[in-house]
Amino acid sequence: MKGTCVLLAALLALASCGSRTSLPAEVERGLSRLDDALEKKAGYDARKEDVIASKRTAWLRAVNDAERYSRAYDLWLEYSSYQYDSTYAYALRMQDAARRTGDRSQLAGAACARIDCLVSAGLYKEAFDAASEVDTVGLAQPALLEYYKTMLRLNFFAANYTQTEPWTFRYRADGARYSRLLLDMAPKNSSVWKQINANLLMENTSYEDGVEAFRVLLDDPSEDLHQRAIYASSMGWMLSCLGREDEAILAVAESAMCDLQSSTKETTALRMLAEMLSRRGEIERPVRYVRHSLDDANFYGTRLRKLEVGAVLPLVERNYNESLGRERNLLMLVLILALLLFSAALSGFWIIRRQNNRLKEARSIIEERNEALEAINLRLAEVSAIKDEYIGNTFYLNSEYIDRLSEFQKTVDRMLVTGQYELLRRSLKESTLAKERDRMYDAFDATFLRIFPTFINDYNALFPESERQYPSSGLNTEMRIFALIRLGISGSERIARFLDYSVHTINTYKTRVKNRSLVDNEQFEEEIMQIGRG
Repeated sequence: MKGTCVLLAALLALASCGSRTSLPAEVERGLSRLDDALEKKAGYDARKEDVIASKRTAWLRAVNDAERYSRAYDLWLEYSSYQYDSTYAYALRMQDAARRTGDRSQLAGAACARIDCLVSAGLYKEAFDAASEVDTVGLAQPALLEYYKTMLRLNFFAANYTQTEPWTFRYRADGARYSRLLLDMAPKNSSVWKQINANLLMENTSYEDGVEAFRVLLDDPSEDLHQRAIYASSMGWMLSCLGREDEAILAVAESAMCDLQSSTKETTALRMLAEMLSRRGEIERPVRYVRHSLDDANFYGTRLRKLEVGAVLPLVERNYNESLGRERNLLMLVLILALLLFSAALSGFWIIRRQNNRLKEARSIIEERNEALEAINLRLAEVSAIKDEYIGNTFYLNSEYIDRLSEFQKTVDRMLVTGQYELLRRSLKESTLAKERDRMYDAFDATFLRIFPTFINDYNALFPESERQYPSSGLNTEMRIFALIRLGISGSERIARFLDYSVHTINTYKTRVKNRSLVDNEQFEEEIMQIGRG
């Protein structure tokens, strides 16, 4: 039995760790930061939509074609890595505005924007056709610089996509030529120069130098999130080629985090990360990352990005299925051993269960009695407080009543001695019992409201707004009836005797009040009893 337990424990431990490999602490921290960013993805996208909405409003308010071109360019820039259809639409609007202004720099800029869209969609032939229509003769330097950058991107992307000679060689050669033109044109050690130089080092497979070049760019705080994502992704790819996998994973995770924070949907970082982690034996994260990557590709809306994600899916799915198979086999072994252990321990378990049930029953009885005792104690405490209040008040009222009775006796004696019989008769009529009863009610109301200061508001809460009553002082008759009920005087005869009404009148009051309330008639008095002492 002892050997079986040890084997079971070993198999459970194996099953718990079979689905993933351990990662270095630094890598795990980097991936945890990425996971946190993924949780906030909706918030980043909402912020992006707000920016787009603001810029769209500015575009709609443009008053001339030059401003329309500028505003359309702003929107193209926002959409360029976010949503393909809108990106292309604003590239065409840039083109329309540029044609109306006739500005050559704007015409070239619009053409570059459209070429960039075609590159993102993988439409390389169409992109080269559009590029051939751009007249670069006499073009201003900023526009020419943008054109060279666009052609560099087009040629290198086409080379990576084609992977067939002699076209790959030709595309790379043209990409290198445009890189050199840009290096000659841009000020040395400027941000553009560093970017082109780092990219050229990567394309020339000078990975060590390329990593350092991109690291310098990442250290520049002026670079925006989208550019940082590109730099980190390129650096991660080169680190992977150099076999420095942990560093590569961290770099690509940083790229993915920048993509998330900038709401970039045309992204490769999460896909690359899923592939890297799958090769390391990770299961859960690659599945999650590739799903997010596919969602982004579908949102962006180009077939090329979907195909790129689709190329990684078989690797992730194979690892996932293999992991499920291993876990299934281990679980089968564990289940068999667990059944054996269960059979051996069944009789002992049954005895323990019976004892536990008896113990639970005993505890349940004790708890019920304790709860009942606690309720009684609370009720006694409340009754005691009410009794103390009313006894003290009664002593005071009796003393006051005796003083009034003594004074009245003296008055009667004086009238009898002096023979003022008619005046005595009138006095006896005026000092009726009704006045004393009113004093008694006032004293009752005052004492009750000291004990239950929220009674009037709590009572009115049981009625619709139109039926609520707020007496100017004390309680009205119907409130006094239910105040007596709250004190535990529930019998109609006792209430009638106290209020000097008939039992029928008391019952009529109670029925009329309950019919006006918001609660069922049967529940009304229970609600009254729930009113606390405040």
